[in-house]
Amino acid sequence: MKSLKKLAAGGVFATALLIAPSVSADPAFVTEPVNQATVPGQLLHNPMAIKWNPEGPNKSVSITESEGVPGGQAISFRVRRKSNKPWDIRMRAPFERDVTAGQQVDIFFWARASKLPRKAETGKITVVLGRNEEPYDTVANQDILPTSDWQMYRVSGVAERDFPVSESDMGFNFGFDKQTIELGPFFAVAQDPAAE
Repeated sequence: MKSLKKLAAGGVFATALLIAPSVSADPAFVTEPVNQATVPGQLLHNPMAIKWNPEGPNKSVSITESEGVPGGQAISFRVRRKSNKPWDIRMRAPFERDVTAGQQVDIFFWARASKLPRKAETGKITVVLGRNEEPYDTVANQDILPTSDWQMYRVSGVAERDFPVSESDMGFNFGFDKQTIELGPFFAVAQDPAAE
């Protein structure tokens, strides 16, 4: 499947994969906006040139103009039919720097539900960074409930073991319901443990 590559001022976003135990993160957490110059730690990818790989049936993906998000553009991911396996409808992307045991990973991203599921007040996505092969373990795996308004969200986790780039990637799972999710700028960073 073709990779979707977006170049935009201020950065871009990330993609989908795995199911595993959740990390400690508040699904309703919203953080103050950050940008490439202010993210804490080392970027795991080049936010100006992310190769997105949309996967799964019953979906369409496009770049759209969107007011209220930095850069004015977003990736729009439309789910036409709910899936019994929400992780089958996803976008994922490789990262360029290994995550090592003990590092904290923070994923900051802009999102909104431009078309909400029927009778729902929010959309639903899962944000994941983890291994794309056995044992499919994760550093971060968290449900987020975006509203129809643009907001920046943060998902965090601590790596219990090494996650080399050759075995791991980042992503968003979308197949929970018939919905359209827009993603704006995205930053994934790793920080070494604080010295004691």
